[in-house]
Amino acid sequence: MKNRKLVTIIRRSCLTGDAVWIYRGPSQEAARMAYFRACRKEMERMKHWAKAAARRCANAARMLTDCTSSLPRTAGMTAEQKEAARQLQAIVKREHPRRSEFYEHIMAERRIRHRKIQNTNYDK
Repeated sequence: MKNRKLVTIIRRSCLTGDAVWIYRGPSQEAARMAYFRACRKEMERMKHWAKAAARRCANAARMLTDCTSSLPRTAGMTAEQKEAARQLQAIVKREHPRRSEFYEHIMAERRIRHRKIQNTNYDK
């Protein structure tokens, strides 16, 4: 039985220098494939970000209405209940930022690669 060493790869952001992706596995080729899959998955996730954020807000609003509808109309809410309701309303109204370090890194890599390709095409 061979004692294989694992390869550890840390991808750092082109913009900030922070680690945005870490791989520990059997080979460089497996790391390339895993990185490609991770990039594709992140791009897909960010493409559907607006729908996911709207769904989360709708779920919070539905939870608030479910909680308040079960309260009797004659009874008032306690201070804790009012504070919880305010917090849920703030979550619903707040705009969720569409920011991901890994996504920004992917886009920066693509811009750099695109510039390199354009520069080589001008030389011909």
